Amino acid sequence: MFKFLHTADLHLGKVFHDQNLGEDQAVMLGELSGILEDGSYAALVIAGDVYDRSIASPEAIELFGSFLGEIKKRQPSLEVLIIPGNHDSASRLGFGRELFARLGIRFGVSAEDCDKPVIVECDGESCAFFLLPFLNPGVLSRDVSENGPMPLRSQSALAEEAARRMEKARQALGGIPSVLAAHLFTTGGLEAGSERVFLGSAELVNIELFKGFDYIALGHLHRCQCVGINAVGKNAWYSGSPLAYSFGEDLSRENKKCFLSVTLGKDAPKVEKIPVKPRRKVTSFCGPFDRFAGDISTDKELLAVADDYLEIRLTDRRITENAREILRKRFPHLLSLRQDEALAELSSGARFQVPGGETRGGGRRDVSADFRDFLLDLYGKAAGADISADMFMENSTEVSGAISEIATEISRGISPEISDELELFNKLLAEIESPDAQNMPEEDPS
Repeated sequence: MFKFLHTADLHLGKVFHDQNLGEDQAVMLGELSGILEDGSYAALVIAGDVYDRSIASPEAIELFGSFLGEIKKRQPSLEVLIIPGNHDSASRLGFGRELFARLGIRFGVSAEDCDKPVIVECDGESCAFFLLPFLNPGVLSRDVSENGPMPLRSQSALAEEAARRMEKARQALGGIPSVLAAHLFTTGGLEAGSERVFLGSAELVNIELFKGFDYIALGHLHRCQCVGINAVGKNAWYSGSPLAYSFGEDLSRENKKCFLSVTLGKDAPKVEKIPVKPRRKVTSFCGPFDRFAGDISTDKELLAVADDYLEIRLTDRRITENAREILRKRFPHLLSLRQDEALAELSSGARFQVPGGETRGGGRRDVSADFRDFLLDLYGKAAGADISADMFMENSTEVSGAISEIATEISRGISPEISDELELFNKLLAEIESPDAQNMPEEDPS
């Protein structure tokens, strides 16, 4: 019986809605280190996306270095097998890999070496680990013409070439159990909502390419799931990310975050989910503003999530001003506040009420009407300005002209400073609406 632990998508250095998750990830790595302490594991596989960015922060690098040092100190014989994912820089992640290999820490950063397995031995059992990093375009070539090797570009073509090379090497092992660690997006895999996914079917990989392996340790998709079944049973698994990195993730009982404990034997691999206990849960909650802003001492549901990383989705159909600042007094880890229904109401063309009780409707509001309401709310009554609503509605299609009339009328009853601001606004609006401005080419986002 050969036993190892499988995880992936650590995304160390992740910033989640402006919240640095360094402490949360340190707690998670501490849990992982504790699981490995029992000494029954021969290897740890980390299947890509060690870091959240290709140029990892110093804090993230120090955190990962401390973790590796700690587990090797406690379990010197443990083999650690790491591949880069699409978020990692292979060259940076693999710095010093020759030295680390002597310590039993293997970085599989070269696709050209995917057919050179790492043989791990433990208690008389052996297992061959093939390390397949994320396949960037051009990292593998194939001889297809007299002109020499042709670089491969799509994920599917690259995976086919890698599978061909590894299967040849696997066949030469003489029956030793084999495990593949890979970072890719397989057909049939379900996203969790926080991944950087590919577009187009050419970037999807058929898991059947690797059906000869006893177990396939996958990374990239953040939902824990089995995606492959070979002749002896379930053999291809995404471990998923050990922490939730999106409010949209399904964190029901069936989709809890976990590490995977894998035992290889004569039959199908035995896969056990080991739940991760996060420092703080990631929770999305919806309801009216008054429920969150009121007394929550008797609201068991809200009390249970008060210390979570929280997203609140207000169901009110009117915009609540300063809602985030108000609710953060009760929910200190509120990271996201959404008022989707109120915004949808504003943009739907529904009837709305303007100052003075007058109701308008039919179509989206134009700039002149919005500006009128703004001036009435902010300056109109205080400054004694008498602005006619009809003046705005009759000239709604001539925004610049309407604004000029507003500025003239308002300037009779308010300070010169505000009058100057109105004049500047008028000039800027006229520039925006000029034909030259409208015909300007859009900026290249790159």
